[in-house]
Amino acid sequence: MAKARPTSRLPGATYALGDTGPLISALQSQSFALLTQVFAEVHISPACLAELINHGWENEVRAASSTLRVVNVTPSEQRRALAVARRIARHPATNDRVAANHLGEAEVIVLALRMEYRNSVLLLDELAARAIAKQMKVRLSGFPGVLLLAVQGSLITAEELKQRLERCRQHGTHYSVAFIKQVYEMAKNMRRIR
Repeated sequence: MAKARPTSRLPGATYALGDTGPLISALQSQSFALLTQVFAEVHISPACLAELINHGWENEVRAASSTLRVVNVTPSEQRRALAVARRIARHPATNDRVAANHLGEAEVIVLALRMEYRNSVLLLDELAARAIAKQMKVRLSGFPGVLLLAVQGSLITAEELKQRLERCRQHGTHYSVAFIKQVYEMAKNMRRIR
């Protein structure tokens, strides 16, 4: 017998490919369960898994194992990811010129190019990596975009969105006060339109 899908999931929700940054934001703000209401599963690369563990989120990753899947890259995808990581490291928006430090973003960008992920969303917050992914025609969202989807789907309120982003900021995520206000205003306007 097939499992029934949770009724709180947004209609048409697909898988998300997640980079480390948005997943850390979700964990910092205690929003990982919300991700799984918006997306059926979150898929990550081996490099992203290693980064999450290196940042101290191993227990949370284990707890999320039923909806967080590690997807291995093929040898040819690994070569392509190295080339993408070099492009990210050379991009003017990056603060880190070491290509190896961009392997997590690069692997999920390359995974997003697979046919099986053509209807999925890549969760990516880092500006240089986003610019490269856009050039490669990858469908993107950041963690704030996921929260906006959750507001649109009546899973959270605009005020809850603001609280979650502020929690991330308190934990060191680089969301400015002005950015949080902008996203909050978008969420409030979204609710008025409905």
